[in-house]
Amino acid sequence: MAHQDTDRSRRRDRVFVNALWVAAAVTVVTGFVVRSFSTFIGSPEFRWGGMLLIALGIIIAVLGWIGERIVARRAH
Repeated sequence: MAHQDTDRSRRRDRVFVNALWVAAAVTVVTGFVVRSFSTFIGSPEFRWGGMLLIALGIIIAVLGWIGERIVARRAH
């Protein structure tokens, strides 16, 4: 049976942080795929686009890490 005394706002914060982690992973993987695809096409624009997607994914991951720290601080 579920505990009714859990804090719903903490759960909502966790959903947001988890969404940031998933977005970071998807962005980085997409960046690597685009960068690998540029080898077959021979287009430097795709290579730069892939590197930008990887960098964006890293930035999103840092935001997820900051969110983890904030949620952990609120829990105490």
